[in-house]
Amino acid sequence: MPQGSPDSKHHAIRIALFGLLVLTLGMGIGRFLYTPMLPVLLSEGQFTFDQLSWIASANYAGYLAGSLLFSFDLFHQPSRLRPMLLTSALATAGLILAMASFTQPALVMLIRFLAGVASAGMMIFGSMVVLHHTRHPFVIAALFSGVGAGIFLGNEYVIAGLRHALSSHTLWLGAGAISGLLFLLLAVLLPSRDHALPATTPVKTEHQPMSWWLLALLYGLAGFGYIIVATYLPLMAKSAGSPLLTAHLWSLVGISIIPGCFGWLWAAKRWGVLQCLTVNLLIQSACVVLTLASGSLLLLVLSSIGFGATFMGTTSLVMPLARQLSVPRNINLLGLVTLTYGIGQILGPLLTSLLGSGAIAIVNATLCGAAALLFAALISAAQLYKQRFITAKRI
Repeated sequence: MPQGSPDSKHHAIRIALFGLLVLTLGMGIGRFLYTPMLPVLLSEGQFTFDQLSWIASANYAGYLAGSLLFSFDLFHQPSRLRPMLLTSALATAGLILAMASFTQPALVMLIRFLAGVASAGMMIFGSMVVLHHTRHPFVIAALFSGVGAGIFLGNEYVIAGLRHALSSHTLWLGAGAISGLLFLLLAVLLPSRDHALPATTPVKTEHQPMSWWLLALLYGLAGFGYIIVATYLPLMAKSAGSPLLTAHLWSLVGISIIPGCFGWLWAAKRWGVLQCLTVNLLIQSACVVLTLASGSLLLLVLSSIGFGATFMGTTSLVMPLARQLSVPRNINLLGLVTLTYGIGQILGPLLTSLLGSGAIAIVNATLCGAAALLFAALISAAQLYKQRFITAKRI
């Protein structure tokens, strides 16, 4: 078989590496670098806690806006996917660099909003380019695991910078340089249209695992449930016993995402999507609660591993499920679940800000997030029970 053909091992590895880089830059750095930078900005006194929460929400609002904008067929023409992906990647790197130049809250909110739009572009166009070239589960898992690789890289970079007493200004400049390097690597690995696979129509299952609107609700609850920890974990862990170890907790989340992405796809193939989704959400809810155990370093480590291994796993389980469900005419379910997930992400930091400032607000918002994940798990469990009941009746 020719080395460059879609079915060759070399081609699959190249696409997997490309996908990894897309979300390393677009999500891991472009979106989640803000998580370890938040305590730095707060300690420097450039922004208040409320302002930082609003800035976080602005980024999630930008991601939501970008997801809606890029859902139009206008952007999905094969000839436009690569230019749109490269534009989004370049914008991500440029907007990371722009964070070094401004300290006015309104301008920083605008920058983070636009960064959210660019992140959505990288997720959507990067995923489409990957799916146009392979449908191998390993490559799909590698794509999502890029979020974890970027989180790890970004957090360790910030820790190293703080060890050398770098200011937030210098850290943003360095992050911009790293983003520029990732952009160049991504451009080099960008696959050619010559090896694209023929288009296929997703198969709708005869017996629907759940109603389309329940999946949209479930995914919105999941978006709200995870985002508080994903925004404030380094700040939450500051009071724990070992400053050296707690600084690396966000990195631990990133590392855990990588096997999680592969593990949940394998488990779903073996035991079914609904069963795995229920377990995923239950574990995630428990781990969100455990992040509040700042008095126990062991519990914080376990919660970080469990949280990282599940929150991107939710996405890898929900997206294939959405492609199986029948929906009313003119409803794009992939777009709708992305919309509800985005709304949940925006509401998380906003609720934290509304509940007050500092540790008490984060604790209360985190408990609300855990409850949302538990409710989402109950929705999935109810649909699993219903499916098994219907199956048993037929026998």
